[in-house]
Amino acid sequence: METEKIRRKEREYLAHREEILSAAEKVFAAKGFFPTTMSDIAREAEFGTGTLYKYFKSKEELYFTLIDEKVEEINRLVKTELLQKTSAVERIKKVLGLQFEFFERKRDFFKIYISERNRFEWTVKDDLGKGLHEKMVAYINILAEVMRQGIKEGKFRPLNPMDLAHTLVGIVNSFVFEWLISREPYPLISKLDTVLEIFLGGAQQMERRK
Repeated sequence: METEKIRRKEREYLAHREEILSAAEKVFAAKGFFPTTMSDIAREAEFGTGTLYKYFKSKEELYFTLIDEKVEEINRLVKTELLQKTSAVERIKKVLGLQFEFFERKRDFFKIYISERNRFEWTVKDDLGKGLHEKMVAYINILAEVMRQGIKEGKFRPLNPMDLAHTLVGIVNSFVFEWLISREPYPLISKLDTVLEIFLGGAQQMERRK
């Protein structure tokens, strides 16, 4: 009986935490990070402000928890696809589509992060950076394995797989950044073929491009 009671409390805790995060995402996306207050988030979540502090000690922690969970979410999607048994090129194309569709859905939230990240306190950014860096390293390592397979298949030039992985990530980040700051809205997914062509144009074997 006691065990069931503990489990129920854990479920309630996780459910309330998710409600707070969901409300925070909406408020941050609408108002931006700095104008948003914990009271704003509490109203959106329909909780007392004091309740929020039981889950998150500050607005910064709440915001960076959201960032971390977004990165974790897209990493799960990408990792699942990268571990498929299809060809390297097919997996890369699928991963690009997943990433672009994800950013499309979360555009307002990530736009806030891009526009305001330089204003965060260095200590806060460092804490965020450590977690994000670890997730990025894990993603790069998996992507490098796909590049290694592409080399074995004879579809990519025999370059360093890690270099190829970093190159693709750099190209993607540049397109996402430009899309986020663009004053003229356009679907990010429309750039998928361009990104793929730019990357494959340098990574594929020369004789296969003739």
